[in-house]
Amino acid sequence: MTKLPRPLLAAFVVLAFISLNCSLAQSVLDRVKTSGPVAKLSADQEDETTRRRPTLRPTFTPTPYYTETPTSTPTPTITPIPTDTYTPVPTDTPTITPTPLPTDTPVPTNTSPPPPPTDTPAPVPTPTPDWPFRVIERGDRAIQGTTYHVITILVAVIDGNNTPIGGIKMVGDHVPSGAHKESPLSDWSYSKANCLDCSYIKQGNLQFEPGVFEDGTWNVYLADNNGSPLSEVIPLSYAADPNQWVWDFIIFQKK
Repeated sequence: MTKLPRPLLAAFVVLAFISLNCSLAQSVLDRVKTSGPVAKLSADQEDETTRRRPTLRPTFTPTPYYTETPTSTPTPTITPIPTDTYTPVPTDTPTITPTPLPTDTPVPTNTSPPPPPTDTPAPVPTPTPDWPFRVIERGDRAIQGTTYHVITILVAVIDGNNTPIGGIKMVGDHVPSGAHKESPLSDWSYSKANCLDCSYIKQGNLQFEPGVFEDGTWNVYLADNNGSPLSEVIPLSYAADPNQWVWDFIIFQKK
């Protein structure tokens, strides 16, 4: 059986009560009509009758609002307070790492011998140019002092038979000034000499005077008429001090 909701059930009860009151009122009216004339009652009787007569009035019971009554009261949950628990701190325990035992090194198999060392070639010496003329004699500066303020170089250019060769010149480059000088061409005879009445006489066929005495070095060599070198370079150092003035003598012989 389906249970009616409380608001609807209350409405049915009110309607039934009203219907019952209406039925009672209708029954009283019917009895009055069928009984005939009624005798006049005394004032006391009328008051008593009136007092006893029920007063018909509709009654109205307000419908209460339906509220959901909780079936049970929730029990509050008590959360226990956590208790501090002592946790021991672990101590560092030193870890001992075992030392591995030495293992036997396996003998390599099929090991090819190392390649033989490569011989380093010895440096090849720079070939010395094969000049057509070579120096066969130089003067002795210990006995070749001079008071002449110009540098003088007496040169003999000869062949293998000591015969003078003409058409050759001497070229000089000065360090540090950088001066460059060239002599006149040589003669085909011994036309040059240092001093004919001296006890130390030297003769040649070319005389080179590059300039006055000054500190530095003259690098001199033989050359042909076009300036191509014909001999090695010979350094000749001089000084501006008159006590160190000298003249030079060189013999170049053709190979």
